[in-house]
Formats: sequence, C-alpha cells, structure tokens
Amino acid sequence: MSPYCPDCGGKLNWDRKLKQYSCQSCGVTFNEAELENAMDKKFSRNLTDVEKTRQRHDDYLDWWLSEKSKKKK
Repeated sequence: MSPYCPDCGGKLNWDRKLKQYSCQSCGVTFNEAELENAMDKKFSRNLTDVEKTRQRHDDYLDWWLSEKSKKKK
C-alpha cells in the first residue's frame, strides 16, 4: 500500500481500531479496499480487452458475494 493520500498526496496513518487509513493533511479516510481502488484509478493504465474482461468478472464476483453475505445476516 502507498503511504500517501491519493487525493492530496499527504501522509496516511493506519488506525488499528478503525482498520482504516486516514490522511494527515485532508482528513479523508480509506479502508484497504477503498485505498487500493483509489490508487488504481489514479494510476490507471490502458487495459487490454482480456484485462478489462477479467476486471469486470472480478467486480461482478465481489458484488455477488457481498449480496450473499448480506442475505445471511
């Protein structure tokens, strides 16, 4: 993970209790998945068709599994 905020470039601190990163400069907070997605968007590159298909598959699978876990609760 990057120790820098994708929004402002400030230093990120890990809060063990909240299990989130928080920026010292702008105060924005990220969990690990949100930070990874923000960094991917910031440093995105042109994906091949195969990579785009794989990404859509992974996103759909994440959505499908999250819906199943919500119904069990």
